[in-house]
Amino acid sequence: MELEKKQQAFEVALRELTGANPKLAEALRKDHIDLKTLTDIEIIELFWATELFPIYADKSPHTRRAYKLDLEFILNFVMTKTDGLKDLTVLDIHRYLFEVNEQYAPRTAQRKNHMLKRLLTYLHVNQYHLHNLAFHVKNQQRPEMLRREVDFDEIERIAESFRYTVKRAQKKELMELRNETIGYLLLTTGMRAAELLSIKFTDVKRNQQTSYVEVKGKRDKWRRIPLTEKATHLVNRLQTLMMIEEVSSPFIAFSTKKANKAITYEALRLMTHQAVDHVANEEKTPPHWFRRAYITKLLANGSSLIGVMQLVGHNSINTTNGYLQSLNQIQDISNNKLPFK
Repeated sequence: MELEKKQQAFEVALRELTGANPKLAEALRKDHIDLKTLTDIEIIELFWATELFPIYADKSPHTRRAYKLDLEFILNFVMTKTDGLKDLTVLDIHRYLFEVNEQYAPRTAQRKNHMLKRLLTYLHVNQYHLHNLAFHVKNQQRPEMLRREVDFDEIERIAESFRYTVKRAQKKELMELRNETIGYLLLTTGMRAAELLSIKFTDVKRNQQTSYVEVKGKRDKWRRIPLTEKATHLVNRLQTLMMIEEVSSPFIAFSTKKANKAITYEALRLMTHQAVDHVANEEKTPPHWFRRAYITKLLANGSSLIGVMQLVGHNSINTTNGYLQSLNQIQDISNNKLPFK
Protein backbone atom coordinates (compact mmCIF):
# COMPACT_ATOMS: atom_id res chain seq x y z
CA MET A 1 0.00 0.00 0.00
CA GLU A 2 2.81 2.38 0.93
CA LEU A 3 4.61 1.51 -2.31
CA GLU A 4 1.49 2.34 -4.32
CA LYS A 5 1.21 5.76 -2.65
CA LYS A 6 4.83 6.53 -3.45
CA GLN A 7 4.29 5.43 -7.06
CA GLN A 8 1.22 7.66 -7.36
CA ALA A 9 3.13 10.59 -5.88
CA PHE A 10 5.91 10.04 -8.41
CA GLU A 11 3.45 9.96 -11.30
CA VAL A 12 1.95 13.27 -10.15
CA ALA A 13 5.43 14.79 -9.96
CA LEU A 14 6.27 13.39 -13.39
CA ARG A 15 3.15 14.97 -14.92
CA GLU A 16 4.10 18.28 -13.35
CA LEU A 17 7.63 17.96 -14.70
CA THR A 18 6.59 17.14 -18.28
CA GLY A 19 3.34 19.09 -18.48
CA ALA A 20 1.41 15.83 -18.96
CA ASN A 21 2.99 15.38 -22.41
CA PRO A 22 3.42 11.60 -22.86
CA LYS A 23 6.27 12.10 -25.35
CA LEU A 24 8.26 14.07 -22.78
CA ALA A 25 7.59 11.49 -20.07
CA GLU A 26 8.66 8.66 -22.37
CA ALA A 27 11.90 10.51 -23.19
CA LEU A 28 12.95 10.18 -19.54
CA ARG A 29 12.59 6.40 -19.25
CA LYS A 30 16.11 5.46 -20.42
CA ASP A 31 19.60 5.88 -18.99
CA HIS A 32 19.81 9.10 -20.99
CA ILE A 33 17.13 11.54 -22.07
CA ASP A 34 15.94 10.34 -25.48
CA LEU A 35 15.44 13.48 -27.56
CA LYS A 36 15.24 11.90 -30.99
CA THR A 37 11.43 11.72 -31.20
CA LEU A 38 10.86 15.26 -29.94
CA THR A 39 10.38 18.51 -31.84
CA ASP A 40 12.63 21.50 -31.20
CA ILE A 41 9.97 23.12 -29.00
CA GLU A 42 9.52 19.91 -26.99
CA ILE A 43 13.29 19.65 -26.50
CA ILE A 44 13.36 23.21 -25.16
CA GLU A 45 10.44 22.35 -22.84
CA LEU A 46 12.29 19.29 -21.52
CA PHE A 47 15.51 21.28 -21.12
CA TRP A 48 13.55 23.83 -19.08
CA ALA A 49 11.90 21.14 -16.95
CA THR A 50 14.90 18.89 -16.27
CA GLU A 51 17.91 21.22 -16.47
CA LEU A 52 16.82 24.75 -15.57
CA PHE A 53 13.72 24.38 -13.40
CA PRO A 54 13.16 20.80 -12.22
CA ILE A 55 10.31 20.37 -9.72
CA TYR A 56 12.73 20.45 -6.78
CA ALA A 57 14.41 23.72 -7.89
CA ASP A 58 13.89 26.94 -5.99
CA LYS A 59 14.56 29.86 -8.34
CA SER A 60 13.33 33.42 -8.07
CA PRO A 61 10.77 34.95 -10.47
CA HIS A 62 13.54 37.28 -11.69
CA THR A 63 15.72 34.31 -12.70
CA ARG A 64 12.77 32.51 -14.29
CA ARG A 65 11.92 35.59 -16.37
CA ALA A 66 15.54 36.05 -17.52
CA TYR A 67 15.89 32.37 -18.49
CA LYS A 68 12.60 32.49 -20.38
CA LEU A 69 13.74 35.48 -22.44
CA ASP A 70 17.08 33.81 -23.22
CA LEU A 71 15.44 30.56 -24.35
CA GLU A 72 12.90 32.41 -26.47
CA PHE A 73 15.76 34.20 -28.23
CA ILE A 74 17.58 30.89 -28.87
CA LEU A 75 14.46 29.15 -30.12
CA ASN A 76 13.58 32.03 -32.44
CA PHE A 77 17.12 32.00 -33.85
CA VAL A 78 17.08 28.23 -34.37
CA MET A 79 13.68 28.22 -36.08
CA THR A 80 14.33 31.21 -38.37
CA LYS A 81 18.08 31.09 -39.09
CA THR A 82 19.02 27.38 -39.03
CA ASP A 83 17.82 23.94 -40.14
CA GLY A 84 16.82 23.05 -36.57
CA LEU A 85 18.47 21.91 -33.35
CA LYS A 86 19.47 18.53 -34.77
CA ASP A 87 21.35 20.01 -37.72
CA LEU A 88 23.13 22.90 -35.98
CA THR A 89 26.59 23.64 -37.38
CA VAL A 90 29.66 25.49 -36.15
CA LEU A 91 28.78 28.25 -38.63
CA ASP A 92 25.32 28.56 -37.02
CA ILE A 93 26.96 29.02 -33.62
CA HIS A 94 29.15 31.83 -34.90
CA ARG A 95 26.18 33.47 -36.59
CA TYR A 96 24.32 33.35 -33.26
CA LEU A 97 27.29 34.89 -31.43
CA PHE A 98 27.44 37.67 -34.00
CA GLU A 99 23.74 38.50 -33.63
CA VAL A 100 23.88 38.50 -29.82
CA ASN A 101 26.95 40.72 -29.86
CA GLU A 102 25.28 43.18 -32.23
CA GLN A 103 22.00 43.41 -30.31
CA TYR A 104 22.91 43.29 -26.62
CA ALA A 105 25.19 44.87 -24.05
CA PRO A 106 28.19 42.72 -22.98
CA ARG A 107 26.66 41.38 -19.74
CA THR A 108 23.39 40.43 -21.43
CA ALA A 109 25.26 38.87 -24.34
CA GLN A 110 27.36 36.84 -21.91
CA ARG A 111 24.20 35.56 -20.19
CA LYS A 112 22.60 34.54 -23.51
CA ASN A 113 25.80 32.85 -24.63
CA HIS A 114 25.93 30.91 -21.37
CA MET A 115 22.35 29.72 -21.91
CA LEU A 116 23.23 28.47 -25.40
CA LYS A 117 26.29 26.72 -23.99
CA ARG A 118 24.13 24.94 -21.38
CA LEU A 119 21.65 23.86 -24.04
CA LEU A 120 24.33 22.53 -26.41
CA THR A 121 26.02 20.62 -23.58
CA TYR A 122 22.61 19.17 -22.64
CA LEU A 123 22.08 17.99 -26.24
CA HIS A 124 25.52 16.40 -26.43
CA VAL A 125 25.32 14.66 -23.05
CA ASN A 126 21.99 13.14 -24.08
CA GLN A 127 23.43 11.83 -27.36
CA TYR A 128 21.49 14.23 -29.59
CA HIS A 129 24.67 15.74 -31.03
CA LEU A 130 27.75 13.66 -31.72
CA HIS A 131 30.07 16.56 -30.88
CA ASN A 132 29.70 19.17 -28.18
CA LEU A 133 29.09 22.43 -30.00
CA ALA A 134 29.27 24.27 -26.67
CA PHE A 135 33.05 24.39 -27.11
CA HIS A 136 32.52 26.91 -29.92
CA VAL A 137 30.55 29.37 -27.78
CA LYS A 138 32.89 32.18 -26.82
CA ASN A 139 32.14 35.43 -25.03
CA GLN A 140 32.86 38.44 -27.21
CA GLN A 141 35.45 40.90 -25.98
CA ARG A 142 33.58 44.15 -26.42
CA PRO A 143 34.07 47.07 -24.04
CA GLU A 144 31.20 48.04 -21.75
CA MET A 145 29.19 50.98 -23.02
CA LEU A 146 29.71 54.17 -21.06
CA ARG A 147 26.85 54.71 -18.66
CA ARG A 148 24.90 57.90 -18.97
CA GLU A 149 26.11 60.45 -16.44
CA VAL A 150 23.67 60.85 -13.58
CA ASP A 151 22.19 64.34 -13.25
CA PHE A 152 20.52 64.38 -9.83
CA ASP A 153 18.46 67.51 -10.46
CA GLU A 154 17.18 66.07 -13.71
CA ILE A 155 16.23 62.72 -12.22
CA GLU A 156 14.32 64.44 -9.42
CA ARG A 157 12.35 66.35 -12.05
CA ILE A 158 11.63 63.09 -13.87
CA ALA A 159 10.36 61.47 -10.66
CA GLU A 160 8.11 64.44 -10.00
CA SER A 161 6.76 64.18 -13.55
CA PHE A 162 5.37 60.66 -13.08
CA ARG A 163 2.04 62.15 -11.99
CA TYR A 164 1.73 63.97 -15.33
CA THR A 165 1.81 60.75 -17.35
CA VAL A 166 -1.88 60.04 -16.63
CA LYS A 167 -4.07 60.54 -19.71
CA ARG A 168 -7.36 58.99 -18.60
CA ALA A 169 -10.10 61.10 -17.03
CA GLN A 170 -11.65 58.35 -14.89
CA LYS A 171 -10.24 58.36 -11.33
CA LYS A 172 -7.56 60.74 -12.58
CA GLU A 173 -6.63 62.07 -9.14
CA LEU A 174 -6.07 58.53 -7.86
CA MET A 175 -3.99 57.53 -10.88
CA GLU A 176 -1.86 60.67 -10.60
CA LEU A 177 -1.19 59.93 -6.94
CA ARG A 178 -0.32 56.30 -7.72
CA ASN A 179 2.16 57.36 -10.40
CA GLU A 180 3.65 60.07 -8.20
CA THR A 181 4.16 57.49 -5.43
CA ILE A 182 5.80 55.07 -7.85
CA GLY A 183 8.17 57.75 -9.16
CA TYR A 184 9.09 58.95 -5.70
CA LEU A 185 9.75 55.41 -4.42
CA LEU A 186 11.97 54.72 -7.42
CA LEU A 187 13.87 57.90 -6.63
CA THR A 188 14.28 57.44 -2.88
CA THR A 189 14.63 53.70 -2.24
CA GLY A 190 17.00 52.32 -4.89
CA MET A 191 14.67 49.37 -5.44
CA ARG A 192 14.84 47.37 -8.64
CA ALA A 193 11.78 47.86 -10.84
CA ALA A 194 10.62 44.29 -10.23
CA GLU A 195 11.00 44.78 -6.48
CA LEU A 196 8.90 47.94 -6.50
CA LEU A 197 6.16 46.24 -8.49
CA SER A 198 5.96 43.49 -5.86
CA ILE A 199 5.65 45.87 -2.88
CA LYS A 200 2.36 45.69 -0.98
CA PHE A 201 0.95 48.18 1.50
CA THR A 202 1.54 45.61 4.25
CA ASP A 203 5.27 45.68 3.46
CA VAL A 204 5.45 49.28 4.69
CA LYS A 205 6.10 49.25 8.44
CA ARG A 206 7.19 51.63 11.18
CA ASN A 207 9.34 51.33 14.28
CA GLN A 208 10.10 53.95 16.91
CA GLN A 209 12.64 55.73 14.72
CA THR A 210 11.37 55.62 11.15
CA SER A 211 9.16 54.06 8.51
CA TYR A 212 10.65 51.39 6.27
CA VAL A 213 9.70 48.90 3.60
CA GLU A 214 10.62 45.21 3.62
CA VAL A 215 11.74 44.12 0.17
CA LYS A 216 12.17 40.64 -1.23
CA GLY A 217 14.97 40.82 -3.78
CA LYS A 218 16.96 38.41 -5.92
CA ARG A 219 17.32 34.86 -4.63
CA ASP A 220 14.51 35.55 -2.15
CA LYS A 221 16.75 37.72 0.04
CA TRP A 222 14.85 40.15 2.27
CA ARG A 223 16.17 43.56 3.19
CA ARG A 224 14.82 46.63 4.98
CA ILE A 225 14.89 50.04 3.27
CA PRO A 226 14.17 53.22 5.28
CA LEU A 227 11.56 55.59 3.83
CA THR A 228 11.58 59.38 3.83
CA GLU A 229 8.70 61.23 5.48
CA LYS A 230 7.35 62.21 2.08
CA ALA A 231 7.40 58.60 0.87
CA THR A 232 5.44 57.50 3.93
CA HIS A 233 2.98 60.36 3.43
CA LEU A 234 2.41 59.46 -0.23
CA VAL A 235 1.83 55.77 0.55
CA ASN A 236 -0.65 56.59 3.34
CA ARG A 237 -2.45 59.16 1.20
CA LEU A 238 -2.66 56.70 -1.69
CA GLN A 239 -4.18 54.02 0.52
CA THR A 240 -6.75 56.48 1.86
CA LEU A 241 -7.75 57.71 -1.60
CA MET A 242 -8.11 54.11 -2.81
CA MET A 243 -10.63 53.51 -0.03
CA ILE A 244 -12.56 56.65 -0.99
CA GLU A 245 -12.57 55.67 -4.67
CA GLU A 246 -13.45 52.05 -3.74
CA VAL A 247 -10.39 50.62 -5.46
CA SER A 248 -9.10 47.49 -3.76
CA SER A 249 -5.60 46.09 -4.28
CA PRO A 250 -2.77 44.95 -1.99
CA PHE A 251 -0.15 46.50 -4.31
CA ILE A 252 1.10 50.07 -4.18
CA ALA A 253 1.72 49.99 -7.95
CA PHE A 254 -1.78 48.56 -8.47
CA SER A 255 -3.21 47.70 -11.86
CA THR A 256 -6.59 49.03 -12.95
CA LYS A 257 -6.94 46.32 -15.60
CA LYS A 258 -6.36 43.21 -13.48
CA ALA A 259 -7.84 42.92 -10.00
CA ASN A 260 -5.35 42.38 -7.17
CA LYS A 261 -2.39 42.61 -9.55
CA ALA A 262 0.40 45.14 -9.96
CA ILE A 263 1.13 46.94 -13.20
CA THR A 264 3.54 45.19 -15.55
CA TYR A 265 7.21 46.04 -16.03
CA GLU A 266 6.37 47.21 -19.55
CA ALA A 267 3.79 49.65 -18.17
CA LEU A 268 6.36 50.99 -15.70
CA ARG A 269 8.95 51.35 -18.46
CA LEU A 270 6.52 53.33 -20.63
CA MET A 271 5.55 55.47 -17.64
CA THR A 272 9.22 56.29 -17.10
CA HIS A 273 9.69 57.24 -20.74
CA GLN A 274 6.63 59.50 -20.64
CA ALA A 275 7.99 61.22 -17.52
CA VAL A 276 11.29 61.76 -19.34
CA ASP A 277 9.42 63.25 -22.29
CA HIS A 278 7.58 65.56 -19.92
CA VAL A 279 10.84 67.20 -18.86
CA ALA A 280 11.81 67.55 -22.53
CA ASN A 281 14.62 65.02 -22.42
CA GLU A 282 14.98 63.14 -25.69
CA GLU A 283 16.93 60.18 -24.32
CA LYS A 284 14.86 57.29 -23.01
CA THR A 285 15.52 56.40 -19.40
CA PRO A 286 14.71 52.94 -17.98
CA PRO A 287 13.35 52.51 -14.42
CA HIS A 288 16.71 51.00 -13.40
CA TRP A 289 18.32 54.44 -13.86
CA PHE A 290 16.63 55.61 -10.64
CA ARG A 291 18.34 52.75 -8.80
CA ARG A 292 21.69 53.76 -10.28
CA ALA A 293 21.17 57.37 -9.21
CA TYR A 294 20.22 56.26 -5.67
CA ILE A 295 23.34 54.11 -5.29
CA THR A 296 25.63 56.72 -6.81
CA LYS A 297 24.37 59.46 -4.56
CA LEU A 298 24.67 57.25 -1.46
CA LEU A 299 28.32 56.71 -2.31
CA ALA A 300 28.82 60.39 -3.11
CA ASN A 301 27.44 61.18 0.37
CA GLY A 302 30.23 59.10 1.91
CA SER A 303 28.33 55.90 2.70
CA SER A 304 30.41 52.75 3.07
CA LEU A 305 30.62 50.24 0.22
CA ILE A 306 29.53 47.32 2.42
CA GLY A 307 26.63 49.33 3.81
CA VAL A 308 25.39 50.32 0.34
CA MET A 309 25.82 46.73 -0.89
CA GLN A 310 23.58 45.43 1.90
CA LEU A 311 21.01 48.21 1.55
CA VAL A 312 20.46 47.79 -2.18
CA GLY A 313 20.77 43.99 -2.26
CA HIS A 314 23.89 43.49 -4.37
CA ASN A 315 25.34 39.96 -4.27
CA SER A 316 28.92 41.15 -4.68
CA ILE A 317 30.76 44.21 -3.42
CA ASN A 318 32.36 44.39 -6.87
CA THR A 319 28.95 45.36 -8.28
CA THR A 320 28.66 48.20 -5.77
CA ASN A 321 32.23 49.25 -6.42
CA GLY A 322 31.37 49.67 -10.09
CA TYR A 323 29.23 52.68 -9.15
CA LEU A 324 32.05 54.31 -7.26
CA GLN A 325 34.23 57.04 -8.78
CA SER A 326 35.85 58.46 -5.66
CA LEU A 327 35.36 58.47 -1.91
CA ASN A 328 36.47 61.29 0.33
CA GLN A 329 35.25 59.64 3.49
CA ILE A 330 33.76 56.36 4.68
CA GLN A 331 30.80 56.44 7.04
CA ASP A 332 27.95 54.16 7.99
CA ILE A 333 24.53 54.62 6.42
CA SER A 334 21.98 56.33 8.63
CA ASN A 335 18.51 57.63 7.96
CA ASN A 336 19.63 61.26 7.81
CA LYS A 337 21.96 60.32 4.93
CA LEU A 338 19.26 59.06 2.59
CA PRO A 339 20.16 60.63 -0.76
CA PHE A 340 16.81 62.29 -1.41
CA LYS A 341 14.51 63.99 1.09
